[in-house]
Amino acid sequence: MKTRLLILGLSGILIVSCKNNKEEDTTKNQSVVESQQPEDKEEIPVKMCYLYASENDTISLNIEKLEEDISGSLVYMLHEKDINRGEISGTMKGDTLFADYEYMSEGENSVRPVMFLKRDNQFIEGFTSEDTSAYTFNEDFALTRTNCGVN
Repeated sequence: MKTRLLILGLSGILIVSCKNNKEEDTTKNQSVVESQQPEDKEEIPVKMCYLYASENDTISLNIEKLEEDISGSLVYMLHEKDINRGEISGTMKGDTLFADYEYMSEGENSVRPVMFLKRDNQFIEGFTSEDTSAYTFNEDFALTRTNCGVN
C-alpha cells in the first residue's frame, strides 16, 4: 500500500512538473514569434494608370494609392484646347476620388477640384454646375485602367 501511494505521489509530481514545462515553453515560443513581427508595418503604395484615348482627345491619370490617400499626375490633351498637365492629391471616399488638380495651362499655374467615380476598372470624371451642387458624370470620357509604362 505504501508503495502504491509512493508511486501515485511521484506520478502526480511528474505530471505537474511536465505541465509547467509545457506552459513555460509555450510562453517562450509566443514571445519569440511576437518579437519577430515588425513593429511599424511600412505601407507600399499601389500604382495605377488610367487612360482615355480617341482620335482627337487623350486623358491620362497615373496615381499612387496609399490607403485612402491618392497622389499622381493628370494630363488633358483635348482637341483644339491647350494641354493641361499637372499633379493631383486627394482621398478616396468610398468609390469616389476627391482631389485638387494643380496644373499648368497657357503658362499659368492653376488649381481646381476634381472628382472621379471609380466603377469596375474605370474612373469617370464628375462635374458640378454653378447653380447646383449635384454631380453629373461624363461617361463619354471614361478612363480605363491600363498597364503603367516603364518610367
